[in-house]
Order: sequence, then structure tokens, then C-alpha cells
Amino acid sequence: MRGSVVLSLCILIQLSLQNTVKAEDGPVLQTKFGVLKGEYVKARGKDTVVHSYLGIPFAKPPVGPLRFSPPQPAEKWAGVRDATKQPLMCLQDKQLVVDLVANMSMNLEVPDSSEDCLYLNIYTPSKPGANDKLPVMVWIHGGGFYLCSASIFDGHALAAYQDVVVVLIQYRLGLLGFFSTGDEHASGNYGLLDQVAALQWVQENIHSFGGDPGLVTIFGESAGGISVSLHVLSPLSANLFHHAIAESAELLESHEFNKVPLITGITDDEWGYMMTNFFSPPGWTDGMDIEQIMPILTMFNPTLQDESVAELVLKEYLGTSPDRIKIRDGFREMLGDFMFNIPARKLANYHRDAGAPVYVYEFQHTPSILKKKRPSFAGSDHTDEIAFVFGFCFGNGHVKLEGELSEEENELCKTVMAHWGNFARTGSPNGPGLTKWPEYGAEAEFLGIGLQQKPGKDLKGKHFTFLTQTLPRIIKERQEGPVVHTKLGSLKGAFLTVKGKDTIVNSYLGVPFAKPPVGPLRLSRPQPAEKWDGVRDATKQPPMCLQERQFSVVELEFLAMDVEIPEVSEDCLYLNIYTPVKPGEEAKLPVMVWIHGGGLSLGAASLYDGSVLSAYQDVVVVLIQYRLGLLGFFSTGDEHAPGNYGFLDQLAALQWIQENIHTFGGDPGSVTIFGESAGGISVSTLILSPLASGLFHRAIAESGTALWDGLLMANPLLRAQNAAKLCKCDSSSSSKIVDCIMRWSEEEVLECSNQFVMMHFSLAVDSYFLPKPVEEIVKKKEFNKVPLITGITNDEFGFLLAAYFAGKGWIDGMDKEQAIKDLTLTYPDPRDRWIVDLVANEYLGDTSDPIQIRDIYREMMGDVMFNIPALQLAKYHSASGAPVYLYEFQHPPSMIQKNRPSFVGVDHADELFFIQGTCFAKAHLKATAPFTKEEEELCRTVMAYWGNFARTGSPNGPGLTHWPEYKDETEYLGIGLKQKAGKNLKGKHYTFMTKTLPDLIRQGREKREHSEL
Repeated sequence: MRGSVVLSLCILIQLSLQNTVKAEDGPVLQTKFGVLKGEYVKARGKDTVVHSYLGIPFAKPPVGPLRFSPPQPAEKWAGVRDATKQPLMCLQDKQLVVDLVANMSMNLEVPDSSEDCLYLNIYTPSKPGANDKLPVMVWIHGGGFYLCSASIFDGHALAAYQDVVVVLIQYRLGLLGFFSTGDEHASGNYGLLDQVAALQWVQENIHSFGGDPGLVTIFGESAGGISVSLHVLSPLSANLFHHAIAESAELLESHEFNKVPLITGITDDEWGYMMTNFFSPPGWTDGMDIEQIMPILTMFNPTLQDESVAELVLKEYLGTSPDRIKIRDGFREMLGDFMFNIPARKLANYHRDAGAPVYVYEFQHTPSILKKKRPSFAGSDHTDEIAFVFGFCFGNGHVKLEGELSEEENELCKTVMAHWGNFARTGSPNGPGLTKWPEYGAEAEFLGIGLQQKPGKDLKGKHFTFLTQTLPRIIKERQEGPVVHTKLGSLKGAFLTVKGKDTIVNSYLGVPFAKPPVGPLRLSRPQPAEKWDGVRDATKQPPMCLQERQFSVVELEFLAMDVEIPEVSEDCLYLNIYTPVKPGEEAKLPVMVWIHGGGLSLGAASLYDGSVLSAYQDVVVVLIQYRLGLLGFFSTGDEHAPGNYGFLDQLAALQWIQENIHTFGGDPGSVTIFGESAGGISVSTLILSPLASGLFHRAIAESGTALWDGLLMANPLLRAQNAAKLCKCDSSSSSKIVDCIMRWSEEEVLECSNQFVMMHFSLAVDSYFLPKPVEEIVKKKEFNKVPLITGITNDEFGFLLAAYFAGKGWIDGMDKEQAIKDLTLTYPDPRDRWIVDLVANEYLGDTSDPIQIRDIYREMMGDVMFNIPALQLAKYHSASGAPVYLYEFQHPPSMIQKNRPSFVGVDHADELFFIQGTCFAKAHLKATAPFTKEEEELCRTVMAYWGNFARTGSPNGPGLTHWPEYKDETEYLGIGLKQKAGKNLKGKHYTFMTKTLPDLIRQGREKREHSEL
């Protein structure tokens, strides 16, 4: 009895206190946690009095030991809690919020931030104790999960106009809200768990505020919309809400979600200004270029880090226009689609397909008060609908707009609130006096919401189809790769794309064309490749033939090329194929077979890329490998080691192509061999070999021919014996030398090889591949008379080779002895020293200036090793009746000029960047710096010349400067940023080297022979 009296007394005191406070300051409400004192707010245009209760704790402060922990239930409080002040924001940069609010033309006092922030604000038209059961709308704010708060919004107008209870919640942000180690130490998602805790609090307490816990709608925008869609997914959120509105949000791909009625939608320019301005560089409004937009695009869409994917997407949105304004606007559209538009459509599709009602909108009106703050090109921007959803037009609380909205906008406020309110009540946004909002169905219906509402279909349809169907299909196909069936077995390749072309190139890497030349097959002719079982992976570069790998690493770094260099191995007889032809398609495209350079000692197929040339010229490109150095060209001059193994490997590759290239869409009757430096030497050597007859039909020898006097080993046995002694082998007989080499490990082969300069082991007369000396073959015209392109650069010994041969300090000047010593590469016989002196005297004369000697040295070595042999090849070939086209390459790649001394012209190998189209490469080999627009045009020009030649035997074609055929007037084409025909290339020195010097040599030898007699 006594207890009942005490309890009654307490209740009377509490009621008395409640009535006293209410009468003085505002509504006082009893909850199970304690008493709240709120305030009254009236929206403009409505008599309804809304009761607001601010800063209500729904969980314990997540501080101290509760940091990085799931939220804990709130505790009761004593006395009357003041619920008239905005709660502290969760920890964030307050100034960013201040700036954001200003940009949105809103006027409010932004609170400070704190870890103690798990509070919510409630706006209800229900009086305390009325026992109403009004729909509840729980707002989850946006801000990229690291900004904003409940206080940035105001729910009283929506509550008044729609007779609903509006709840604005807060949750931990940024690091404190979403940090995760992926394990039990920091499992993450704390901010989302805070939202769940708030929804649980609403279920248990909202009846005290006149709300119906069985009729809860969660709604949010941007990160808040994402949160809404995540609650749709989470089993923890089941039954905590009954309708959902995700504005400008996205959803993970899943069908295991809470199937509640849904509204989702976007604005018509989601990345119109606010988001773009935040992430873009200064001056973006005046236009953007591709280089500016790509880092931002890849940040938000990592799939664009794949250049082939990026190119497809850029073409879809930007076309090929270089216009900076079009790029700017396409960029804005892209980001809007990536981040909001396409995810909203996907969310709608998943929800619809699960059988839940879905309503989609596009907000199409920009608040008039914001237009003056934005460029004229911006449409309805990200967050523009919020002012209308919350009825800021009629706001009379702490959030006010800086300026008045128009009467039409006031009407739009009422319309939007009515749609949202109806949905909260019934699960449908439709109601009396409103434009019919169609449910999202098979035709992807939506409502355009603006000053006038208009239904539509297939929102963002073109880009939606591209991003959700076309692009994934292409990516999937490329990931799977093409599979081609050859007579040796099946190959699985890869799809490649290049810049500036839609063509898909199918690449097949590491295709064996001969047995591995190992064990007893070392220093033997190549043997036919064997069949394999199953599908062979042809997506990885083959190992390089045995060589000093580090040399290629250094050289490619110097050449500003980015490529992963494979390891080396004796097992290296593989080729790479690039074709624009799909497996199974009938095609007979020209075939271009590339033979790499490297002084017959270095290089590999993997250091080149045939995809661009294939795509731009519609040809099949084949890159072959061959044994190098000692293993490829060692010879004793007899049956024990006849030599020329590397050249025979090239023959074997050409034979394989004849038998198999049709499978890849190539025409075995239209094969062009081309190569540079030692590759050019190989091309012209194959022209000389009777074994190569019929294996190719056109030839391109760049900066290297077999007519260089230093190529043919005059006495292979002597060279073999000297090598054997140096490498600690018994040199007493050919058989013992070969037996010694056959026992070496790969490491021992390399150790011995590294003691010799490039080209030390080279071409030998073997009565098989090369039956006679080169000079005899060409003079008798006993060679394959096919159309030929040959040529040089204008500074063949400019830097790359000079740096290799000349020794330290050569850049600062040379003396005559330094300059003369490298002529022994061409005239290695000590008895021919007098010939060296003749050549040196012609070029150097009585010059003593070190700089002049350096420059003459470069010219002299370029002439002796490359220029004069190329001109001789052109002359002999033309004299045989075969068409010949001669060139001089006259433009150095701008990206590597900075790595060279200023005196260097167009160096050895400079043309390769343009022949293989490195300007447009996107595969494994890329330039580390961009080419100029003029250089890109040169790439197209050179590839067109080479491609035309592969097709017709003439480099000429539409849109190209005419390339004259080499005839009696020694015509040639100067190839640079501008092409220009010329005559009599290297005329003065050509006359000396081909007429004067041979006469002097003949006279000298006759004199020596006479004296010996």
C-alpha cells in the first residue's frame, strides 16, 4: 500500500513538472529513457504545429573503449533533457560543411563536431500523449560517408505538410565509421551499424512521438541513398523499415535483400557542378582534356585503369572529338552515370525482378537561387532535389534558404512532398491531384519531376545498355581470349586494342615453331615443332634466347620504353602472332614477319609489339626469335659446327608460317620479311639464301644489310679456336671444341659469350644456307629477286652504338687512335691495317680537333657499317630488275632526345617507334612519355608505307607523299615530320667506298702478292 502511494506521488510530481515546463517553453514528452523538452515549429503555409525534439541519444557515446565497436544501447537520463539544440556533428572537417552549405544557398549555424555524436532529431505533428500512429520517415544524410549531419536538414515542413513523423539520424563517419582491418580487430561498418541502432531505437520508441513502428520509410540521398540500399541488403535491417527511398545512390549486385516498396532516382545532371568542382583541377569550367579527366575517372571507376576498357568508354561518351568543352561535358556525364545513374537503374532492375514495387524518377529542375552560383551548362545537380523533398520553400526552422523560391517552385515543393508522403503512407507515391507516376516495369518507366511532371521510359537507356551489357560482354570476351585450332594443337590467346582504332587484335604469344634446341640439339639445325595436347596458353611472352638480359633492361630504359623483359633460356624458338582476324574467319591478309635486331647477340620478340601495325594496316604480324651469339652463329667452318643456326631458325619460322599462317587469317602467298639492324642483315641474308626461295615475297631491310664487309666470317675455324682458348676449351680440333661447348651449362655459355663484342659470331659460308660468299652471290645476281625497301637513319652511329663501342669519355671528344680502332670490326684481319688507314685518311684527313674527330667518327662508322651497305644493296637489287625503294629516316623521337647529347641526329633504331606504331600501343610495351601530335601522324604515315608495301610491293598509296623507285638517279625518300624525295644519298662517301677504295685495295693486294713472290 505504501509503495503504491509513493509511485502515485512520483507520477503526480512528474506530470506537474511536465505541465509546468510545457507551459513555459515547448512540448515536454515522457519517453522510457526520460523526459524531453522540445520546441514548437510552424511551416509557412500550414497551421499545423510541429513538435521538434533535437539531439536525442539513441546509443551510448562511442568514445574511449567503445571506439571501433558496435554501438551500445543508450542509457536513461535524470530530469528533463533539453531537446532544443542541434547535436554535435560526428567527427569531420567542419569547414567543408560550412562551404557546402554556402554553395547550396542555405543559411544555418553549423555545429561543432565530436566523437560523441550518436543522436537523432524528431519532427512530429503529434502532440504528446495523443497516441497517433503516423507514418515515420527516417532520413539518412549523405556526404560521402565522411561529411554532414542531421543538423544540415530540417524535417518540420515535411512533417507538417504530409502529417508524418520525420526522424533525422547521425552515424559515425570517415575513419571512425568505416575503418576496417578485415578481421576481428576492426571489423568495420560502424557507421552502418549506428544506422541500424537508430532504426532499432525508432522501432522501440517512435510510438511515444505519435509514429507507427509498423510503417517506417527510410530515405536518403547520395551516401544516404547508398546507406538505404545497403539496409535493403542487410539481414540485420529486416523488419526495421517497410518502404525505402534511395536518392542518387547505388546497390550491390544481389538478389538477397529486403523486398520492400522502393523509390529510387537521380537528378538530370548528377555530376553537373558541385561534385565536379570538388574533384576537378582549377579552370575545369573552361574545358578539360583527356589527361585531366583520366585520373579522376580511374579513381571512381578502377576498371578504366585497363586502357582498352578506358578507350571503349571514352569513345562511347566523347567520340573522337578533341574539343575541350565536349570532353568536359562528356566527363560530367560519365561520372554521373558511373556513380549514380546506372547504379540507380540497376537497383530498380534488381528490385523489380524480385517482385517488389519500384518507382523511378529523374529530377529535372534546378533551384532558381542556385543558378546564379553555377555555370550555365549545369543542369539539375547532385542534391538539388533535397530542398523540395524537405519543403525548404516553407521552412521556418533553423535551416533557411538564401533567397525566395518562385511560386512555381513552391508548388513543386508541395508536389514532391506529396509523392514522398504518399509513398510513406501506402507504398505508392500516387495520390489525388498528382501526375500519375508509373510503376517501373518491363519498359523501365519513370517520372520526370520538374515544374511540370512527365512520365517517360528507358531512363539513360543508351549508356545503361552500354555499361551493363555491351562493355561487360566485351571485357568478358577479352578476359577469356580467342582460341584458335592449329594442326599442332589449340592456342588460347588474348584480345588487344590500340589507341585510335576500333579493331580488336588477337594475339598468340610463345607459339613453338621448332623443337627446343637443347641437349643434343644444341649447335644443330632446328627440328620441326611437335604437337601438344589440350589448349596451350598463348598469353605470355616466351623466354628470350640466351643472352645478357641486363643489357636489354638498360637499353629499353634509355629508349624510354616500359616493358617487362622475360628471362632467358636455350628453349626459345617461339614466335608471337598478332592478327585482326577472329578464329575460324576466312581471310587472306598480308603477313609481315619481323626479325629483331641486336647484333645477332641480343633481342627478342617480346621487346616489340605487333598489335598496332596489325590493327592500323589490317595485316597479320609475326615476331620471330632465333638463337643468338655463340649458340646461334658459332662455326668451325666444317661439319662439326657449320654455323648459321640462327639464320636456319629464321628459315624454320618462315616454313612454319607457310604451313600454318592461314589458320590465323594470313596469306602464305603474301609474306613480307622485315627487320632492323641485325634483323635487316638477316632479311638481306635470307634474300641471298636459296633455301629461303618461295618463303617470302617482299623484303624490308632497315639499317642493316649482308653487304657490310664485317659480317662474313672469313676464317670461322680461326675464330672458333681463339674463342675456345679464351673459354678454356681444347682447341686442337673442331670436334674437341664442339664437344666442350656441348657440355657447357647455360651459365657457362653466357660467361664465354660475354667476352666477345656483338657480331663476333656471325655469317659463315656453309655450302647449305649460304653456298657462296655474299659478294659473289650479289654480283652474279643469284638471289631472291623480290621487291625491296631498304634504308638508314641520318645518324646511324649517333649515340646508341657509339656509346657501346667508343668507350668512356667519347662524348667530350676523341683522338684519332680511338676513332680508328672500331674500323677493325669491318676489317678484322691484322694484315688489313693499311685498309683501315685508307678509310681513316679519307674521313679524318689531318683533323686534330677532338670534337671534329668525334663527329667524323660517328659519320665514318655509320657509313661503313650501315649507309654504304644499304646503298650497295639497293644498287645490286635494282640492277637485277627487282623494285627497290630507298629511304633516309630524318626524325628522332622527341621523348628520347633529352637522353642524348644535342649533337645526335636520328640515331640507330629511331624509326622503330614509328614502324611498329608505339605512339598507339597499349599492350605490354609502352612509351614512358607521350608522342607529339605530329609524331602520331608520322606513325600513321610510316605504317601506311610499310603496310602498302606488304600488300602490293609498292609503299605508295592515297594521301602519302610519292616515294620514287630507286633507279639510275639513286632516288630515295626522306621520311620525317614532312616527307621529301631526294637523290644521290651519301654520294661523296659512297663513291669513295664503292669505287676509289676497292681500286686502292686491289692495287695494294696486287703489290703485296707481287712482293711475296
